Amino acid sequence: MAHPSGGRCRPRRATKPCPPRSSGADGEQELRHHDIRRREPAAPDAPAAAHSRSVEVDPLVRTAVLTVVATVSPPGLRIEGVVDAGSHRHLREALQSVASVRGDLCLEMSRVEFLDLAGLRLLMTFARARAARHCTVELAGVPPHLLQVITLIGWDTTPGLRLGAAHGC
Repeated sequence: MAHPSGGRCRPRRATKPCPPRSSGADGEQELRHHDIRRREPAAPDAPAAAHSRSVEVDPLVRTAVLTVVATVSPPGLRIEGVVDAGSHRHLREALQSVASVRGDLCLEMSRVEFLDLAGLRLLMTFARARAARHCTVELAGVPPHLLQVITLIGWDTTPGLRLGAAHGC
């Protein structure tokens, strides 16, 4: 195979084809290959710099007041917004969607603005059900006012429940 600079090049296994590009006025196309092992010194950060946002899965729940997103590492859910009488059904469905996951789960709650008592009961019931399967549910990033309510009621000793770190699991 001839190299554009006049030398020879060997086919490399670690290449990926790029889309064809037009090479000029006659409309011919050439196929380019980039060696994914060869990068400029500044190139490792180039993909991150090219994308302004991280990739995220579609939310399990997205309403005007509540968003629930499944997390992979650690497995669980990220709960954001308001959990009140109008959103209990959505929270219950989101919890059911991860109920069959093996092992411990993390519910990241640092973006919860409001969680009523019935919403807390949903979480405690879910934790008890997981305890019956010898698994725990970690509530991470619980806002201080909710943490105070959980401990005041005595739900911090709920079987299967662990109160986690202030920010994330």
